[in-house]
Amino acid sequence: MMRSEKEMMDRIMEVAVNDARIRGVYMNGSRTNPNAPRDIFQDYDIVYVVTDISSFREDRGWIDVFGRRLYMQYPDDMPMPQEEIDTEKSYGYLMQFADGNRIDLRLATMEFALENIREDRLCKILLDKDKALPEIPQATDEDHWVKRPEEKEYLNCCNEFWWMQNSIGKGLWRGEIPYAMDMLNLHGRPELMKMLAWYAGVNRDFSCSVGKCGKYLYKYLTKEEYQRLMETYPGAEEEAVWRAVKAMCGLFDETARKVGKGLGYPYNKEEAHNSRLFLDCTYETPRNAKAFSMVRRMRVEDVDKVVKIWLEGNINAHSFIPEVYWKKNYEEVKEQLAQVEVYTYEDDRGILGFVGINCGYIEGIFVKEEMRSQGIGKALVDFCKEKNLEMSLYVYCKNRKAVAFYEREGFSIEKERTDRNTGEKEYKMVWCCAWQGGPIK
Repeated sequence: MMRSEKEMMDRIMEVAVNDARIRGVYMNGSRTNPNAPRDIFQDYDIVYVVTDISSFREDRGWIDVFGRRLYMQYPDDMPMPQEEIDTEKSYGYLMQFADGNRIDLRLATMEFALENIREDRLCKILLDKDKALPEIPQATDEDHWVKRPEEKEYLNCCNEFWWMQNSIGKGLWRGEIPYAMDMLNLHGRPELMKMLAWYAGVNRDFSCSVGKCGKYLYKYLTKEEYQRLMETYPGAEEEAVWRAVKAMCGLFDETARKVGKGLGYPYNKEEAHNSRLFLDCTYETPRNAKAFSMVRRMRVEDVDKVVKIWLEGNINAHSFIPEVYWKKNYEEVKEQLAQVEVYTYEDDRGILGFVGINCGYIEGIFVKEEMRSQGIGKALVDFCKEKNLEMSLYVYCKNRKAVAFYEREGFSIEKERTDRNTGEKEYKMVWCCAWQGGPIK
């Protein structure tokens, strides 16, 4: 049966009172934090101030007085590489007992204890045999409150987060799930948690603690915000990780904007947009791609820009068709865009072109007039080739530039027909992948 808090504290104090080597006792951690939730898994973080640590270390059995242990750790006997620990001043025991209780016990010299107490305002003195420990105010978690960041720290957090998306996306595209998960959780997530902590601080005048690893964030986020945070924790499946990454980017972007506004700091929207753009293009890039292109799936907010490129492209390329024809179909085309796959070519200058494709049929490829003959149309065609074994399209016979372009890209004329809507002759052009293995993705 699990011992009660009183039984545990009685045992801890009894051992200290009866051992002349122990001159004082103080506690810190969650049990002295008035804002920490109470539950059955709270540790007893105890410090014994002792006259001599070595006599305790030499007798490993002395800790048996605290109860039957399941397992334990001597953390100071297993330092990290290059870590120096002075075990003559401080030494720890982490003990998990069979009844469910846990004691994190540290032995400390008076010198160490006095410094430790001054640094941690969560300390609560329980015993002082020699009246040597300082009087301290009531325990508070103020030392652990979220700290207001300087502008440089805020901007560095944003830059690190957006830069790490490059590595995450690259790892996912390669199918390297362990690498991608480490980049996500060890490098991207700390920046997200930092930003969320600042967000909590901004909303509460930096007088709150989100706890270790952000464990108390649920107190300071709305249910919707907290649910969005939960959606950034994926299972080890490629598509699930992609969803989590995109959710993380959305949450970070919105939170960083709010924090920047609250602190009066500038937010680099261009950096955020371009990082997310590159990530989206990485996601859409087929595994068998021979080159990377800034091509991604069209979003709802892109429709107006895309349909404008469609209208301008048709009017410029088809002088033999009345302009009013294209304008008349403008609204209908906007609706149709939602029914087919549309991929945009976008870089730091914005959306420069797009392709619409439906089960291997190219509805059209359009590039902004001032950006033509710069490889954008070819990049869109190459992108489609990597996703389809066969493709077809119709192009007006009088549009000689377009016909020549598709012929250069390996399309051939299969037949000619008359377009019922315009009365103009048009070619059906087809392309077939010479590699029988086909696209991977």
